[in-house]
Amino acid sequence: MEYYTRWVKRIDILKLDVMSIKRVFNSRILLVILFSLAFFASRLPSLGSDEINPDGVNWHYRSEQFIVGLKTGQLEKTYQHYHPGVTLMWIMGSAVEILKQISPGGLIYTHYHFLAFHTVAKYALVVVQLVLSAISIYLLSSVWVKDGIKGFYRALLVVSLFSFEPFFTGNSRLLHLDVLFTMLLFNGLILAYLNTQKFGWVKGSMAGIFLGLTFLTKSIGIGGIMFALLIGGFFVYRNNRDTKAAKALLRYILCLLASFIATVFIFFPALWIDPLNVIIDIFSEGERIGIRNGHGQIILGEYTRNAGPLFYPLVLLLKMSPVIWIGLITFLVSIKSEFKGLVKNRGLMMFLALFYLGYFLVMTYPSKKIDRYMIPVFPLAALFAVTGFERIKGRFKHILVLSASAYLVFANMKYHPYQFTYTSPIFGSPESANRLIAEKPFGIGIPSLKTFILENYGYYPDIGFIDTKPMRSIYMNSRIFDIRVNGTSDYDLLILGVNEELPEKVINSKVKFIKDSSIYINGLEYWRIYVKEGR
Repeated sequence: MEYYTRWVKRIDILKLDVMSIKRVFNSRILLVILFSLAFFASRLPSLGSDEINPDGVNWHYRSEQFIVGLKTGQLEKTYQHYHPGVTLMWIMGSAVEILKQISPGGLIYTHYHFLAFHTVAKYALVVVQLVLSAISIYLLSSVWVKDGIKGFYRALLVVSLFSFEPFFTGNSRLLHLDVLFTMLLFNGLILAYLNTQKFGWVKGSMAGIFLGLTFLTKSIGIGGIMFALLIGGFFVYRNNRDTKAAKALLRYILCLLASFIATVFIFFPALWIDPLNVIIDIFSEGERIGIRNGHGQIILGEYTRNAGPLFYPLVLLLKMSPVIWIGLITFLVSIKSEFKGLVKNRGLMMFLALFYLGYFLVMTYPSKKIDRYMIPVFPLAALFAVTGFERIKGRFKHILVLSASAYLVFANMKYHPYQFTYTSPIFGSPESANRLIAEKPFGIGIPSLKTFILENYGYYPDIGFIDTKPMRSIYMNSRIFDIRVNGTSDYDLLILGVNEELPEKVINSKVKFIKDSSIYINGLEYWRIYVKEGR
């Protein structure tokens, strides 16, 4: 009888363990589903019709040529730009090609169909971003696996925090490279770190694959694999000092490097033909355009092509929400007194902090500086911020987390679908922030602008722009003119984007233009429409 009772108790305990495992598993699945729904809710509505940035127009052409090169065997066409943007061309090129094949009559790129291609490409990119975000949650959970369900919650909170930062969300809605680059890099670095702690061929190969795709997205990504080899190798050597350190280091480097090289060659067919010249051109063009040429910015009302070393700190203050800054400040205050108890897995944070500090310094050096180049720093900032929030005691922690969540929801709803224009309320109104670092039009609201023109100024009037590329994609090309090149008699409407000024040749022209209407986006006069006098 006693034997029977003992086994009944064991079975009951086993049932409870199975039930608890199911509850934990189900709660994780439910939270990931909720994260996915929130991810789509912040990105999919109005996606495609919210913006057509000039770089996105370029990537449409490049992706089309990329697919043509694959289909015809002209593999040199798969190299289009120094970035080189290969991952983006695979994603959007494949999505657009599928649409072309399944559409009745076969769609081609015209101003009638461009928006359909644009929307499909952006949907495909958002789906890939979601998959990469889910992988980030899984990898961070693996780092904190000893903490069980708490480790999963922490991982989910970190990824959610940077994913729903309004400026990060706004960039993820762009047809561009920065968020894709950020997620591939973040996952590659985490995998590399995990492999320094406990070697595995699969982990090492996956790290090389992610870092290879990072480089194929933006050439600056070469820093990811260099860091993983050098600093990661140091971590491996340090962790194996009492065993065969040289053998462990060699195994780590060979696994990482082999998978990196294989990935780059497999996914970049241009390298199958002329690898040396393609690689040389990528870095020489990157140095010429990215370092020496600069990029126009208006800072404190002054135009410059080299924004200086204070540009990116100011960008982070402007574009990161107070939620992250509160967490970061809490982290910095707490770290002085209780470093050991503060940081969950200090190795990962040190590993990532070293890389992103290097990234920040490297990006500060070139004369070309753009605010979205700080997007890759957001995951590290979120990691430190969440660590800071964990140090807050009692009910205040829950109040702060709820308040932070409410703010992010409110900010995303307020700025939707133009979260790209977000600025922190710390600097007051959007106009005040705009006086610090001037916003760029970047094709924001271009589809709405076209609709407004057709509804208020007749059937496709002749219009003049400074940057004609976004509107040319959805407007009759023969009726769009560059006001810096064409004479004022060529167009009836002159349109300026936010912070754009009339060219001198227009000001000195005998033909005068009168401001007639404006389109406001998130508190800024984003598009100004001038009508030819006497029209």
